[in-house]
Amino acid sequence: MAPKYTPPEPGNKIIIVGGGAFGLSTAYALSLKDKYEVWVFDRQPIPAPDAASSDINKIMRFDYAQERMYMELTLESLPYWHQWNKERAEQGLSPVFHNTGVLLFSQNGQFSDYERLSMKYIREAGYGHAIEEFRTPESIVKRYPQFKGAVANGFDIAYVNKLGGWVDSSESVKHIYQKCVANGVRFVTGTDAGCMDQLFCEGDKVLGIQTKDKVIHRADRVVLATGSWTPGLVDTGKLLVATGQAVIHFQVPKHLLGKVYGNGTEPGVWAGDLSRTGFYGFAPNKDGKMKVGYHSRGYLNPREGDGVSVPRTQITNACDTIPVDALRRFREFLGKFMPETTEMDISYSRLCWYCDAFDGHYLISPHPGYENLIIASGDSGHGLKFIPNLGFKICHVIEGIDSDWSRQWAWRDVLSKATTDGLRADWGGRAQLNIGEGDCRMVSQEELQASARARL
Repeated sequence: MAPKYTPPEPGNKIIIVGGGAFGLSTAYALSLKDKYEVWVFDRQPIPAPDAASSDINKIMRFDYAQERMYMELTLESLPYWHQWNKERAEQGLSPVFHNTGVLLFSQNGQFSDYERLSMKYIREAGYGHAIEEFRTPESIVKRYPQFKGAVANGFDIAYVNKLGGWVDSSESVKHIYQKCVANGVRFVTGTDAGCMDQLFCEGDKVLGIQTKDKVIHRADRVVLATGSWTPGLVDTGKLLVATGQAVIHFQVPKHLLGKVYGNGTEPGVWAGDLSRTGFYGFAPNKDGKMKVGYHSRGYLNPREGDGVSVPRTQITNACDTIPVDALRRFREFLGKFMPETTEMDISYSRLCWYCDAFDGHYLISPHPGYENLIIASGDSGHGLKFIPNLGFKICHVIEGIDSDWSRQWAWRDVLSKATTDGLRADWGGRAQLNIGEGDCRMVSQEELQASARARL
C-alpha cells in the first residue's frame, strides 16, 4: 500500500534537488509563502552547464494544439516575462524575453492537425489577433524573403504567432536564481557537497538526502526536480525516460546576416512543419550564432546493470558531439529548408537531455513508493518557458491542493497508445537508438564541416 502523502507544516524544511527550471521555479514560489525553510542542492554552479535549461535560447510559444492547459499556462507566463524584462532593464541587463514572433510552416498547401488546432484554440481563447496566416507561397516570401528557399522546396503555407518569440534560457535561470537568493532560499552546489548520492530513508519514509561527500541533510519533504537524471535516481516505472535531443549551431557569415537573414529579429523562431519533421530554429543571435534543433523521439544512453537511460553530457564526455543519424537528418532537412547552410560548417553540437514523460505531460506528484518525496519532472522538452510561474502550480502538489494542474500531472498508468506531446517526428515510426551503436556513434569535428556532407 502506497504511503499517504501529507502536506508540510509551517516551519518545515523542504529540500529541492535540482537547480534548473523546475527546481528554481518551485523554490521561488515556496519562498514567497515565507513559511518554509527552503534549500536547493545542485551538482553544478547555477545555471548548470549541462542542464536542459542552460542554452542560448528556447522557444516561447503557446501553440499547443488540443493541449489547451499548456497554452493557458504560457499565456499566464507572459506578464511575468514582461515584468522580468522591466526588472532587468532597471539593473542594466539585457531582456530575457524577446517578442519576435514564431513562424510555423507546413507543406503542400495544407496545415497539419497541429497547426490547424493550435490556431483554432488560440482564437477561441481570445488571442486571434496574434495569428496572421500566409496561405500562398508568394505571401510568405513577400513578408519573409529569407525563407524563399524553404518555400521553393514545398514549405508553402505558414502562420505567425506574433505574441511568441524566444527566451534567453541561461539568463532566465540566473534571474530567478537571484530572486530566490533575495528571498532567503539557501543553495548548496558542487560535485560533492551539492550532489545527491541517495535518498536518506527510514523504511519507505524519506528523511532527507545524502550527498556525495557522505553528509546527511535532513528535511521534512524532498522534491526531486532533477530533470533527465530523475529516472536514474528513483524508480519511475515506465513513466519517464531520459532522451538526448540533437542541437546544432552555425556561426553565420557576416555577409549572410545581411543578405539572407535581414536584421535577424523577425521572426525570431521558425518551425519547419514541426509535427512531421521535428525541426525548429532561431534567427542568429547578436553574436551571429544560429541554433537549429531536432525535436524527435531522441536517443538513449542505457547504463550498465539495469539499462535505465541516463544523460551523457559534455561535462563528463567533453568530446561528445551528436550521433551520425542526427547529423544526416539535419543536413537532409536543412538542404531543403535553408539551402544556404549547405556550405556552412556546424560550429557547435550537443545532445540536450529531456526527461520525457510517456505522454508528454509533466510528472509532478508524490512518489507512491515513498513518504515525503515529491517528483517534479517530465519536462518533455517544454518547460523553460514556464519558469516564472510553473512553481506556483508545483506548490499545489507540495501543499496537497486539488487543482486541474495537480490532477493532470499526477502519478498515472502508462497507456499503450501514448504518443508523447504530438510534436515529435518519428515517434511511432522507428525504434529509439542507443548512443554508440551503429549510426549512433558520435561524429567527429571533421564530419561537422560542410566539406564532409557528401560522405554522410
